[in-house]
Amino acid sequence: MKRRPARKSTRASSGRSAGRLDRDDRRHLVHGFISPAAARDEGTLQLARGRGIYVWDTSGRRYIDALASLWNVHVGHGRAEIARTAAVQMKKLAFAPTLLGFSSEPAIELAARLARWAPPGMTRVFFTSGGSEANESMIRLSRLYWRLRGRESKYKIIALERAYHGSSTGSATLTGLTAFHKYYEPLMPGVVRIANAYCYRCPLGLRYPECGIACADELEKAIEREGADTIAAFIAEPVQGVGGVIAPPPGYFERIRAICDRHEILFVADEVITGFGRLGTRFGISNWNVVPDLIVFAKGVTSGYLPLGGVILREPIYAALEEAGRGFALHHGFTYSGHPAVCAAALANLDIIEREKLVAHARRTAPYFARRLQTLRESAIVGDVRTAGLMAAVELVAEKSKRTPFPAEAAVPMQVRGAALRRGVIVRGSGDNVVLCPPLIIQRDVIDRVVDVVAESIREIESQL
Repeated sequence: MKRRPARKSTRASSGRSAGRLDRDDRRHLVHGFISPAAARDEGTLQLARGRGIYVWDTSGRRYIDALASLWNVHVGHGRAEIARTAAVQMKKLAFAPTLLGFSSEPAIELAARLARWAPPGMTRVFFTSGGSEANESMIRLSRLYWRLRGRESKYKIIALERAYHGSSTGSATLTGLTAFHKYYEPLMPGVVRIANAYCYRCPLGLRYPECGIACADELEKAIEREGADTIAAFIAEPVQGVGGVIAPPPGYFERIRAICDRHEILFVADEVITGFGRLGTRFGISNWNVVPDLIVFAKGVTSGYLPLGGVILREPIYAALEEAGRGFALHHGFTYSGHPAVCAAALANLDIIEREKLVAHARRTAPYFARRLQTLRESAIVGDVRTAGLMAAVELVAEKSKRTPFPAEAAVPMQVRGAALRRGVIVRGSGDNVVLCPPLIIQRDVIDRVVDVVAESIREIESQL
């Protein structure tokens, strides 16, 4: 694949100078996951346009988007079909409040489409505007279900260490990353935390497979400790994304499902990152032989073209809501749930994924992606390389033999991210990891370029350390 030369320009697509945009960005725009002081002092990367796997900044410089923007641009940038579909819908109908019992054709069609995409028996769809809202809805729906079943004491939710489930109050409490808790206490009560399946740094001090997947048994222990009659649900990402692309071993979720069934606890799969082909299957949990009770989704459902999320429920969960009778209402929802234009964009996005067979492409491409990334282990500061489908984390360490992490203040992954950015590749520095998550359309030649740049960037920072 030939690389296009960068289009030199000092003006953004709006006609405003790049310098003016930078000044206004520093003065007015709040960025959620980066240091406000750093944004003020160093500015941010202002993107102007995208096409396929590439994006351009306001100065005309081109980058490979090896992060799919934020785990979500599955079909790549610049898909005019999605834009046209949303525009046509906007001209037909601006809005229909599903919150109040109205519907629109795109919302109905998308709900039916998602029911066909989901594992068997998962038939009902509740729409939100994104992943955090979807997990807030999951919390309320899980508690509501048990209340309607006469089990008022079942309200707690068990979540994993290093999990990421969002940054609103409830979803941030489920999140197992302390950076999302500091400064925001007290958090939502009723969340129980257990060890995750982090084989490189096993929280139980064991080694797979001799461990017998003891981390799954931590769920049973927590249930015994808390009392099954107090627990509404267990939630997990099929592969932990922000926490470092941590995939549990074979058999993990099968045991989790059995434990949940034995104690009458809902099993929730958070598919915000792993859904819609990221792991080479329609939903990531399908890589294990289980069906959850609820699936939380967002991101790839629209490839990021418009904000959308939601919860897919198994039919027995929804049946409890119907059986509550005509005098009952959820009293939960969001203004833009099931927005017609957003749902139309999602349908166009799913059309592309199906027509271009991107789920199968991700499945075929993943082994090559993994093989190329494993070559990074040659570096003295690379402790582990973890891949799952088309997502990966390169864990950096100060001392390889002892798996000693770098001090957090050294921000070594962010240094590697900066070095890669100077070479025209966008990756993410997250915790101890350099994270990659390219669009599903990525081809082998682009994978080669991405891995070469990450290797060069690691070598540059290693030499400075």
